[in-house]
Amino acid sequence: MDIKQKLIRAIENNEVIEFLEGKGQYKIEFHQWVSSNAPTDITQIMTQGIYKLYIERPEMNIDKVIENKLLQMMDLNEFDIYIALQIIYFQLIREQRGDSPFRLDMKKLLKKSREALTKNKQKMKEYKEWGGAGKENGLWDDVVRIDNLCKRKWNISIL
Repeated sequence: MDIKQKLIRAIENNEVIEFLEGKGQYKIEFHQWVSSNAPTDITQIMTQGIYKLYIERPEMNIDKVIENKLLQMMDLNEFDIYIALQIIYFQLIREQRGDSPFRLDMKKLLKKSREALTKNKQKMKEYKEWGGAGKENGLWDDVVRIDNLCKRKWNISIL
């Protein structure tokens, strides 16, 4: 089953967050030559799933579905917040380069991410899996890295 079909199944089963996080049947494997410390391939999820579905089936309003799910994820645990942040960062890059077929409400998403990151800072420092593996401050180190990149590239802070 291709990624777009997995996304459609996730929508039908109300499992879009699971799709975004690569849980269970929704895991998207990285290419064999890609070394990554992430639970799923966000690039493929976005380009081969979300963007394709948006272009081919605009009536599904996948952009609004994703925006709402990202907001929901930021009310969950530190892993959910981290994956939402990864997707927001990916989308920021694509929007800035003009490579995204849609724009998300970044003002709303960034406001929510700041709140979630501030509230969960200590938990993110303690989370040592995925992007937090081998880092003194767990996921928080990656959050700071992304924040520094956003400041340097676009004068935007996620914190």
